[in-house]
Amino acid sequence: SDLAEINAYTPNLSAAWMFQKAMSARMGKKVNSKFVNRLLATNFDVMNEMGPNTMMPFLQDVVRIDGLVGSLARSFVADPAFMPEIVAHVGIPTLVEWLGHVSMIATYNALHTVATPVMTLFVDKMEDPKERFLWRRRMDAWKFGSGNDYVFEE
Repeated sequence: SDLAEINAYTPNLSAAWMFQKAMSARMGKKVNSKFVNRLLATNFDVMNEMGPNTMMPFLQDVVRIDGLVGSLARSFVADPAFMPEIVAHVGIPTLVEWLGHVSMIATYNALHTVATPVMTLFVDKMEDPKERFLWRRRMDAWKFGSGNDYVFEE
């Protein structure tokens, strides 16, 4: 429906819940008491090394594909033995679902950076205000769902 365009799917927010899941313990499940500290230390060390363009969006709950992929790859290199423990903790089905959201972040990023500049030329000339509104909301969804709404300080 048209109202769904106002509150559209945002894959970066859907992917963010994985971080919450990784830092929580299910009832009745024994978790290594140092697991969360190790997870946070590794990720924050890596993001700090990557600089403010990675750290600042993350601290403001803006998940971007560049920071996410970069920090995951570097975390794997920094502590490769920890990755199987993380996967075991969150579970394969949860990880597969999360990877779907991550692939959508990449898709939304591509749509925002490539399609939006071209589409805007056509959308701005649309005579039907309803159609123009719907396309603008779709382009907003690509922007916000990819984390491209974050404004970097210069």
